[in-house]
Amino acid sequence: MKISFVIPFHNENKNCLPMIERVVSYGKKEKLNFEVIPVDDRSTDGTGEILKKTVKKYKNVHPVYRKSDKVEKGNTMGKSLIAGTKAAKGEIIIWTMGDRSDDVETYGKMIKKIQKGYDIVFGSRYMPGGSRGNLDLLKAFLSSWGTRLAGLLFAVPVHDITNAFRAFKKEVFDVIGLESVGFSISPEFAIKAQLSGFRLGEVPTIYTNRVEGVSSFKIYKMTKSYLFLYMKLFYDFRLRPQFSRVSKGAGSKS
Repeated sequence: MKISFVIPFHNENKNCLPMIERVVSYGKKEKLNFEVIPVDDRSTDGTGEILKKTVKKYKNVHPVYRKSDKVEKGNTMGKSLIAGTKAAKGEIIIWTMGDRSDDVETYGKMIKKIQKGYDIVFGSRYMPGGSRGNLDLLKAFLSSWGTRLAGLLFAVPVHDITNAFRAFKKEVFDVIGLESVGFSISPEFAIKAQLSGFRLGEVPTIYTNRVEGVSSFKIYKMTKSYLFLYMKLFYDFRLRPQFSRVSKGAGSKS
């Protein structure tokens, strides 16, 4: 079974090479059949040039380059993850962040859980055994409550859906239509998967706040986008489900 690691990079010239090397090293150590799909998301700091050099060094690194669009403003991580996932060849996709905040040792636990029949597995900072690490208290509070609200509105059964760090079967992505442009793609994917009947699981992970570079995370914009998303999905799936229900397709259910 092939694994595709999809990694978005926006102006991450200090992080992109160390992050790719970290993933490649893990894949080789665990003897995985894998590829790395780094996505250069409109970078202006030389990230794209660094990625082009990694292709010569690693045959299983296949970058995707998203060009700047005059219409696009702000964070477009969602578009990056969608573009990278569409280009991926693996049966299992792992979204992992380019700022080196995610623990690569969590990959193995995610893959094992997928192999046990789960359709999407989240790296959870807020379940027993997990840790938010040095994440700012306010950000941790808002991200954990984003998941709690999703649990109340949509019966999402896991502890951490606001972090994009997750593994899933490619077929799940193919069935569910993702629309979010920015950070809200993380809860959107989880909620739509839950409402569509896919099996959600989680494993504990330890988060590390970025050391290099500047985050594009904006608390106000993130909170606003999450609330808008939840209202839209609640309306679509709860108030008029006959028009919005996504067919589960080939996903497994328990």
